[in-house]
Amino acid sequence: MPRRRLGLAGLLAELLLGLLVVAVLAYVSARAGLGNPFTGLGASQGLSPEEEKALKHIYGLDKPLGEGLLGFLAGLLRADTGPSILYNKPAFSLALEALPWTLLGIGAGFLVAYATAAAWVTALGPRIPRAIRALSFIPGYFYAVLLLLSSWWLGWPPPLPGHGAEKLAAYILVVWLALWPRLLHGLAGIVEDPGLELGQVVQALRAIGVPEHRVNAKLLRTVLAPYTAYASTMLGMVLERSVILEPLLGYTGLGLMLYRGVASADPVLAATAFTLIGAVAYLVVVVGRFAERALDPRLATGTGA
Repeated sequence: MPRRRLGLAGLLAELLLGLLVVAVLAYVSARAGLGNPFTGLGASQGLSPEEEKALKHIYGLDKPLGEGLLGFLAGLLRADTGPSILYNKPAFSLALEALPWTLLGIGAGFLVAYATAAAWVTALGPRIPRAIRALSFIPGYFYAVLLLLSSWWLGWPPPLPGHGAEKLAAYILVVWLALWPRLLHGLAGIVEDPGLELGQVVQALRAIGVPEHRVNAKLLRTVLAPYTAYASTMLGMVLERSVILEPLLGYTGLGLMLYRGVASADPVLAATAFTLIGAVAYLVVVVGRFAERALDPRLATGTGA
């Protein structure tokens, strides 16, 4: 039966709704879950009630949750969500400065992983060894932990936080190691999907003497649309897990900013970083669905097998 697909307007509406949900969850969880950020400040007796009240007013934490949420959403629209307690600087500016470094590391690692999986299928076909399939279940933080240990034993990557060339190379390596087996596993599953009936095409091409690598290339072109949509989902997942990878690598991107915001009970910084990460991850998945429609003409008309 034909499948109904959301049109452009529907996907945009879904994107806006998703971004709103991400922002609301980010603020509510940060305000309600991180507790009082001023506990333990001051001398041995702690802050006086008047001092704590003044600090909460400065950082906008004296407002009721609903009023604070509306202020946070309005702040997102004007790129000013308030000051970070940890850095005493505008939280949105801090998060926005860190975002390109995260996108650079994850984006480069993703592109290499995407190309690696495609090249494997083109050269060797969709059949992959069980060992490679097993690699697809290893989380990225496993490789990040290995590099964390090597940073103290071998001096690479440098143990101190930063985002220089060596740190960037380490981040790209972790993303590539974590993603390419998953992308290959997913790509092989798409090619082997009996519903696509690609087996008959393969047999016909082989029967007329088409070289194996050209048969594989034809298969890859046929499934490029669903493969790209699947890959965008994996990319969104890695973006979300930057909060785990970056602290382990000491890579100063948006994931590390979110980690520091949570660890320091800085609700404005945590909510802002959480919102940007969630928004970009959600946007990546929606763009992947746009790309799927562009790569498969059947989906442009709203129908498909």
